[in-house]
Amino acid sequence: MLFTSTVLTTFTLLQVSATAQPAKHVEVYAHRGARTFSPENTIPSFNTALRVGADWVDMDVLLTKENEVLVSHDPVLNPDITRDEHGVFLAPSREALAKLPPAERLEYERKFAVRNLSLEELARFDVGRLNPDSTYSRFFPEQFPVDGTRMPTLRDAVRLAEQATGKKIRFQIEMKTDPSRPDYSPPPEVFAAAVYQVLKQEGVIDRVEVHAFDFRCLYELQKLDTRIKTAYLTSRDNERGGADSFFAPDTNAAGLWTGGKLVKNYGNSIPAMVKALGGYAWDPEDAELTKESLDEAHRLGLKVVVWSWPEKLGTAFDAKLTARMIEWGVDGIITDDPARLNSMLAARGLHVPDRY
Repeated sequence: MLFTSTVLTTFTLLQVSATAQPAKHVEVYAHRGARTFSPENTIPSFNTALRVGADWVDMDVLLTKENEVLVSHDPVLNPDITRDEHGVFLAPSREALAKLPPAERLEYERKFAVRNLSLEELARFDVGRLNPDSTYSRFFPEQFPVDGTRMPTLRDAVRLAEQATGKKIRFQIEMKTDPSRPDYSPPPEVFAAAVYQVLKQEGVIDRVEVHAFDFRCLYELQKLDTRIKTAYLTSRDNERGGADSFFAPDTNAAGLWTGGKLVKNYGNSIPAMVKALGGYAWDPEDAELTKESLDEAHRLGLKVVVWSWPEKLGTAFDAKLTARMIEWGVDGIITDDPARLNSMLAARGLHVPDRY
């Protein structure tokens, strides 16, 4: 009897302790689908993300030669994940490509820039497995290959997820450009118009967040429809001393990714800049975020969603860093491993997204 009473008392105390904690809701964003387990930015990867559970399916988009919106991350086809019609990777690896003489590297970029290729031409490439000789593949040893996988269009990806979830899933879409390389980046207004047309025709505007490192794309979207939630992406490279620092003394360098807007005009505060430019959310790199900048963003009314950079962290999932983000109270986490993040949330008694 004493044992039973003790157990009941302990259980009651645990219940009180759990319910006394402040409620939190950390949304799960499945990065590029779920590339820890399935080929990134593909139908198999989106299916995996939906099966393990996510609030948002994340994907990157580019514009083809005929202005079709293609789901893919790299403006120039990545040899770490891309094979030709004969099953041969386009280059030994991305590292090997970077070591080529400039003329040979330029030839590769011109040949395989998505902007220079039609949808029909792009359909011949297979993105269903990792190049085992690449450094990139070491971050995702559990990825299950699906040979014969093609790059989908944005419309294809949206329709798949809509059907699978009964129009419940939400979409995070990153517009990929490089303002330093206009030769393979579409004009922001053209890109924005193409993306907007798909979102409008598919009826998902109210369930979409569109983000970009190239702020010009977001300005153009905001002009088209104020209902679209824009999220401004930044990384540690945009901080002081970074490769693309917003704080650089050279104003051309400081404003390269912001369309000439300078953070010094917004109190040297990236959150304040994002808010002033019309952002609904700020999406900083997790290693870039501080508790102070998070609190400032929240005071400004911004949603804050963090993402990880495996090549900088040395791992695709940093559990300690993720735990810190949860503890600090970020609004969402973009992760390559939504299943692991779901487990961390469940262990803390927090919301876990539905599975489909």
